[in-house]
Amino acid sequence: METYDSSQAPRFRLLLTQREAELRAVLRAAGSLSDEAAESESHDVTDFKDVATEQSLATVADAKVDHAAHELEQVLAALRRLDDATNGKSPGYGHCLDCGEAIDLRRLAALPATPYCTACQAIHEHERQPALRR
Repeated sequence: METYDSSQAPRFRLLLTQREAELRAVLRAAGSLSDEAAESESHDVTDFKDVATEQSLATVADAKVDHAAHELEQVLAALRRLDDATNGKSPGYGHCLDCGEAIDLRRLAALPATPYCTACQAIHEHERQPALRR
């Protein structure tokens, strides 16, 4: 298994900062869209189908914003871990927060902000499943 080393820090810093910018843009756009939606609601006469459609779209938009906000938190935390590892404060970036093992480089390349190895991620997802079924 190939793993992260500090010589790859510039590459991953670039990936993370680009993703941070994308997520901030999504959140900014969502903020301006909600302002526009509030203005249009006060002036339009709608039927029940239009209301249902708007509510569905709002639910999807809310989920998108929640996901972007959560991912942004992960990206910022990954950047802090990257800084910590670069400064020699801790193993930091590239190591699982739960077990401390190195995260496979292929996983980091696909998900640069991931805090967990695949085994620990599976445990977290399994623990979350009962809450989703309710």
